[in-house]
Amino acid sequence: MMNAKQWKYVIPLTVALAVASAGCSLLPGGKGEGETQPAIPSLSPVVEVSEDYYGSIQPYQQNQTRGMLSSMGYRIDFSHLELGLMEIARETFPTADYLFQEGQLITRDQVRDWIAEEKAGAPNGKQKTSSLVHVLEHDYLRKDDQQLAGMVLGLSLTPEYQDATGQNKIYTIDELRAKGQQLAAKIVQSVRANSTEVPIVVALYQVPEPNSSLVPGRFIMSGTVNANEASVSKWVPIDEAFFLFPSGEAEKAYPQQSLQYDKLKRHIQSAFKEYIGITGVGRFMGGKLTEMTITATAEYDSRTEVLQFTQFAAAGIEQAFEKSVHVNLYVQTINQPLGIYIRPANGEPYMHIYRK
Repeated sequence: MMNAKQWKYVIPLTVALAVASAGCSLLPGGKGEGETQPAIPSLSPVVEVSEDYYGSIQPYQQNQTRGMLSSMGYRIDFSHLELGLMEIARETFPTADYLFQEGQLITRDQVRDWIAEEKAGAPNGKQKTSSLVHVLEHDYLRKDDQQLAGMVLGLSLTPEYQDATGQNKIYTIDELRAKGQQLAAKIVQSVRANSTEVPIVVALYQVPEPNSSLVPGRFIMSGTVNANEASVSKWVPIDEAFFLFPSGEAEKAYPQQSLQYDKLKRHIQSAFKEYIGITGVGRFMGGKLTEMTITATAEYDSRTEVLQFTQFAAAGIEQAFEKSVHVNLYVQTINQPLGIYIRPANGEPYMHIYRK
């Protein structure tokens, strides 16, 4: 069963994750008239509920690196990684003109080699840690001829590393961006060696902290590689951050939003006798709260009580957060979802109560 954090991203783009492709030629496209060049990629403030999905052709083809993450010692919020890459892709590969397929060019062996190369060369013959954790490829095909027309590469990075003395260190955000740029340069050249001359968009993704099971990773930078070129022509920082509410980190970084959340939490819990565990995850873009996902966990037996609780919480949300903030409320027991309330930043809110 999906946890509440995963529901946050899966609901808006359920159709998007069902896309696939098969029987597609991977012949490179030239830089002729009308050749797509990457736009300046970025993340939208929030994944909105819309019909802006990528189409596909059947049967479904999985990427060649599927399953690699289970053997790695890092947690990656894969739903945020995948959907974030699609957000970035839409600026260069519009859904009206392109189809989506999982990556078909990059192999498991290539990813393993890139990671192994990063680990090699430590002092005294020791093996150092690798900042590169994983590489995810998304492919985009022209609708008219179903030929490969573009790629998006997601490089998952960890800020943890060991210095020359073997001491464990943490890269700053700027240091991790610089490290990611170095890794991207090598990977793009390697991909180009396979004669793929289509535009490439590169996104650097910082994996979540090991001790955090609720807060996802974040995108820190994106870059563009023009068709028939083998290097990133422009890098753009992405200022995305997630905070757990309540937490000391959130209170220190965003005291006003922490106060709003605490008032809402006390207001909701005071109205119902049963114990209700309430946690929130806030998404900040450029220092501004753009999305809040609230998970309320209680052992309710009555669906009418679930309905009343969801309606009461929804009214409190209207008072606590500005209209520009997209809010997701998920009501659940430990084992099953009970209700959903979504208030988009643009659009009408909606609510659903599960019957089973």
